Amino acid sequence: MREPEPGQPNADKAEAGRSGDERELRARLEALKADLSENVREEQAKSAKASSSRESASALATGMRAASELFAGVLVGAGIGYVLDLQFGTKPLMLLIFMMFGMAAGFWNIYRLGTRSSRQTSERNGPKA
Repeated sequence: MREPEPGQPNADKAEAGRSGDERELRARLEALKADLSENVREEQAKSAKASSSRESASALATGMRAASELFAGVLVGAGIGYVLDLQFGTKPLMLLIFMMFGMAAGFWNIYRLGTRSSRQTSERNGPKA
């Protein structure tokens, strides 16, 4: 079958059909781009929400660890002081002294936990200009 030459009426019809297909394809492409950008925005919102959830869970875990560090320090210090009091017969003296040592150790552990957390946060965020 022979193709029509550009000067003939059938050539104009074929040209119009091709541009109609192009318009249709362009319209579909624009619709796909819009859907894709909408999906990307939704995914970014979900990841931001998940990130804030992880951060709050991490803060809660850090707070619980700090409380347990302090409690364990006081408990161990009091336990050592009680045993020494029983051993030497100095009823409340060793208990009070070692309980204070336990509190100091607990606060020291909390301090180290805080400085380690702030150092890790600054390393994650990168250097400030």
